Amino acid sequence: MGSRGSGTQVDNGKAFEWAVASSLSELLDVPISDSPEANNCHASFQRISQGLRERFETAASKSAKHIVEKEAAVLSTKPPQRIRIAGDSEGQRGDVRDVIVKCEGGEFGISCKTNHDAFKHSRLSGQNDFVRSWSLSEDGCSDDYWSRVRPLFAELKRIKQDSGGSALWSHQPNVPARFYWPVLDAFEAEILRLTGPDSSAASEVSRRLISYIIGTNDFYKVICRPEHVEIQGFNMNGTLSVPTTKYPDHVLGVDRLNGGQYSKTVRFNRGYTFNFRIHSASSRVEPSLKFDVKAIALPPSEIYTNHISFL
Repeated sequence: MGSRGSGTQVDNGKAFEWAVASSLSELLDVPISDSPEANNCHASFQRISQGLRERFETAASKSAKHIVEKEAAVLSTKPPQRIRIAGDSEGQRGDVRDVIVKCEGGEFGISCKTNHDAFKHSRLSGQNDFVRSWSLSEDGCSDDYWSRVRPLFAELKRIKQDSGGSALWSHQPNVPARFYWPVLDAFEAEILRLTGPDSSAASEVSRRLISYIIGTNDFYKVICRPEHVEIQGFNMNGTLSVPTTKYPDHVLGVDRLNGGQYSKTVRFNRGYTFNFRIHSASSRVEPSLKFDVKAIALPPSEIYTNHISFL
């Protein structure tokens, strides 16, 4: 939901959510529901610089107008009633929409991004069963996966405890070889176990993995760039007025990228490719690692895309 990271990044993400909600509220002549989430976003909007507020307002206005035009037929039969800003817990449950337009008998939502188009920031640890928590399979991660990753996260826990929480990643030798690549290789083995030719549930797992990455609900993604705004429509369930997006039904392969980007790239059929970059997410050693999941390729004929310049 919104942006993650430093205080400024969080403020920027929340501020843009407020700008989008405000533009939709004005355009549709409906109120923004009063809530802690709405109040937080409004406060963030007040904290950012005047220049950034103006850029966010421009991006929000142009994207809101475009989306309302796309959904005009639906809005004519299901009049809008209010705008709701979602809470972070909804994103953790799979609904990535930040701003939701509630209508009579329906709704549509928008995911708001500032200068980045990441899909997920998932965390791995010695306790986090990603197979179960991502809803890939009720059986969860395999014993082989746990036997490979638990000793690594246990070592990180010891490093943190022995240093009283002061140990820095920059002071640890051979971090990629000791931690990043072994965890990535174990992750790859789990994905291939679940989606390989010997798996009877390969098609369903592939679908569920895409659903986890992209989101469980249909939505428009609005990305505010320095000089333009990008709009994408993810219509997996057919509830939006843009082309329907088909799910893939199998994984073609998993590739390893070397160099500074420690990651695995998962290639699906139907034109989907996602990169899972692993990183520490903190300067201090913690017994967990974080994924930054980005799209390398999306099916161009099925995902609505439009760029609107500020000029």
